[in-house]
Amino acid sequence: MARTTAEIKKTMTDAFMENEDIRSLYDLNEGDAFADKFSNVSIENIIFFIVAACCHVLETLFDYYRAEIEDRIKASVVASVPWYHRMALAFQYGDSLILKDNYQWGYAETNESRQVVRYAAVRDRGTSVQILVSGDSDGQPVPLSNDVLTVFKHYMNSVKPAGIILNISSCASNSLSIAARITIDPLVLTTEGTSIADGTKPVENAITQYLKNIVYGGNFNKTRLVDAIQSVPGVNDVELGACRYLNTVTSEWTDITGNNYMGDGGSYMPHALSNTLQYVI
Repeated sequence: MARTTAEIKKTMTDAFMENEDIRSLYDLNEGDAFADKFSNVSIENIIFFIVAACCHVLETLFDYYRAEIEDRIKASVVASVPWYHRMALAFQYGDSLILKDNYQWGYAETNESRQVVRYAAVRDRGTSVQILVSGDSDGQPVPLSNDVLTVFKHYMNSVKPAGIILNISSCASNSLSIAARITIDPLVLTTEGTSIADGTKPVENAITQYLKNIVYGGNFNKTRLVDAIQSVPGVNDVELGACRYLNTVTSEWTDITGNNYMGDGGSYMPHALSNTLQYVI
């Protein structure tokens, strides 16, 4: 971002006043301000102003040039994962596409009120591109309706480069069952996991917040889960038990065997924590 003429001039005058040779030549003292020693009509002040004004014009031109280049980059089709992500969030439900001058399909104008896709995750599967999308309800991802999802699929198949296979879905958050044995400080937490100070359930809140903060389409990580629990005041130790996810195909609970789990819904929500967390002294 271009600096103002005054900012550029101050940078130069500060360096000018700090130079020992300059102070000796002009009989200046350390700490003297430029404005106190040189009038607005002095040759030094005029020269600094002219140079600063030229620098400001040059920096402004660079800003315009940079913005133009960035606009051209954004307008070009680069079928990368970030490009698919940007195009998914740009979907406008109910608006038709037009063929633009750069031979790309797009909207005549941006209408954020029609942009119903609020969360998107793109995964390169080698032979295809998987796209997970969700809407938003009270700050939480929710699956798109079948009608909206059908229109979204038509939109993505229109804007994508020819020959690319897309696998598009919109699913509910993955339910996770988390078992843990938590050693507590009895002066802070009860054996039911309740905070003595305010009556809340801080461990359950920490788990819920951790799952909520996972980037849409990201991994559930057991190590980070334990870190989130141990950060709760009153928790002395955590022994993590079985972590399971609800299989959306078989509707059965399946153990998470590794340290990470990537769900097909893009987001995660805890299931019945009060029944799976054990608090001991």
